[in-house]
Amino acid sequence: LAVLLVACGGGGGGGGGGSTSIPINGGGVKGPLANAVVTVYAFDPANAGFKSTTAVTTATTDGSAQITGLALPSPTTPPYILEFTSVTGTTDLTTGQYPVIATMRTVITQTLLTKGEQIYATPLTTMAVDIAVKNAIDSDTSGTIDASEFEAALAPAAAQVVSTVGFGMASDIDIFDAPPLVDSTTDTTEEQADAAAYRTAVEALTAVVFQMDQQASGDTDTVLAELAADLADGDIDGTVDGVTSEVFTDTTLQVMEQDPATLPIPNSDDGTGTGTPILVGNVEDLLAAETTDTGLIDGTTITTTDLTDGTITTETEPVALSDDTDGDGVLNTADTFPLDPLADTDTDGDGVPDDYYTTTGADTNGDGINDRESPTAVDGTRTDADTDDDDDGWPDGVDQDDYPLDPTRFLDPARDRDGDSALNGVDPCPLDAADACVGIVDVDGDLVAEDGTDNCPTIANASQSNIDGDAFGDA
Repeated sequence: LAVLLVACGGGGGGGGGGSTSIPINGGGVKGPLANAVVTVYAFDPANAGFKSTTAVTTATTDGSAQITGLALPSPTTPPYILEFTSVTGTTDLTTGQYPVIATMRTVITQTLLTKGEQIYATPLTTMAVDIAVKNAIDSDTSGTIDASEFEAALAPAAAQVVSTVGFGMASDIDIFDAPPLVDSTTDTTEEQADAAAYRTAVEALTAVVFQMDQQASGDTDTVLAELAADLADGDIDGTVDGVTSEVFTDTTLQVMEQDPATLPIPNSDDGTGTGTPILVGNVEDLLAAETTDTGLIDGTTITTTDLTDGTITTETEPVALSDDTDGDGVLNTADTFPLDPLADTDTDGDGVPDDYYTTTGADTNGDGINDRESPTAVDGTRTDADTDDDDDGWPDGVDQDDYPLDPTRFLDPARDRDGDSALNGVDPCPLDAADACVGIVDVDGDLVAEDGTDNCPTIANASQSNIDGDAFGDA
């Protein structure tokens, strides 16, 4: 009946007779949920979860776990809450069993409607929606949260989720938009790699929640909801709004310390407890295999070879109990050093923070080098074993390499390194105040010696290009 109503332009709560319907495709994925109930709710801040008391429209997922017969009556009024509910007969295609997470939700925004692609709900989007509901700010002090304020809370909520229970997923993966399986939009290696990372997080989070439920009260949906409520303040610490959780215990939270790749996907052993389970670390093979069941790439040129031949491999990390573990204001997903409050970036990828090489800050031991970059720092912070970060032969530090992250130059022409009142750029011996230097000098730091060889002795011109063939290099 619901399908018939939608086809005619009706539906559970909007759109007049004969109005145009906008189809919604996608599904609920913990594994893909077949034969689940799909419900669309209008945004209503007066109700719990910001969901309208009556559904805008309803539908189901089919045996391939795809939404069938779901359409929004026009004109649309996003955002909507899109919810997937498991009932008798609902099956997780990954395990062939009743889903471990029975209810999942996501949002339908105008941006997603405009794109017209599949929309998926997962345990991660479920947490993000719940956190956004909890943390949305009444910015105009109207006394209620409006649709724009709710939508403004979605991205920060998603970032919190990815930074903590993303299990190493890249911060640029949009969990509200990216598919957690292989479908018609994942036609590049990069997109399939993102799908694998997202699905790994989905399966790892479910495995953790399942294990927590074995030690907690309630059920897995209750555990997931409590996890979102706990994370809403930035930390997973067993308290919700300052009150000790009645679901979590210290022992429960220890489950999160496990290597996610080694976790078994719940019920993937045929639900008997005696078979061989699928491990979270084997998600790439799982994604490739399930395309037969979902049929999402049937009739396309999309292949899953990269998932099965080792081209795509997903690196995982355990749960981070805070979205900003080191408290430096940079979320874990964007922080190269998530356990170091004094560092967050590593431009050259050598494993040493960029800010070891700044020339400002305290110099406790008076050696002319910032405490954080000096091998003899005495302020109790770390020392730097890599004293030449850009490997150009000039040591890092004040009055050493003026460009410690740039291997093409070391001497700043605008400085007077030797203190003889002649700037490096015009000083014939910029490192010798007596101007009695002997040997090769590289004033401009382009690694071409100013011994008659460099065609631009005071301006970096590493390629020594000289298009017009005159006496001066192009620089």
